[in-house]
Amino acid sequence: GTAKKSFQQEALLREPPSEEGKPSSSPEPRGALLQGSQLYAVIDVVPVRRWKEFMRMLELREAEIELVELEVVHIRDQQYEMLKRWCQQTSATMDHVFAALERMELAGCAEALRQSLPVGP
Repeated sequence: GTAKKSFQQEALLREPPSEEGKPSSSPEPRGALLQGSQLYAVIDVVPVRRWKEFMRMLELREAEIELVELEVVHIRDQQYEMLKRWCQQTSATMDHVFAALERMELAGCAEALRQSLPVGP
C-alpha cells in the first residue's frame, strides 16, 4: 500500500550522493565548499527561530526540512543535518550563506560569521 511507497521514497532520500561532486581541496576560504567546522560556525550565528527560513533561503526543499525534523531529535543536530543535506545537493559555498543572511536582513549575523571563520593563508 501507500506506507511501503513512502518508505521507498525515504530510502531514496537517504542514499549518499555520488562521488563525482566531491569538493576540490582549494585553499580559497569563501568560494570553497563548506566543511564540518564551518557548518557549526553557521549554526552558531543564525537565530534558531529563523533557522527554517534560512534553510528555505538556501533552497533546501521543504520535504527535506520536514524529514530532518522527524528523524532528528535535538535542534542543533537538526540544523547540522539540514545544512549537511543542503551541502550534498548543491555546490554549497560561504558566499551562498552570506547572501542568504543578507536577504534575511541578518547582516550582523553575516558579520559575526565572517569574524568566526579562519582566514585563508
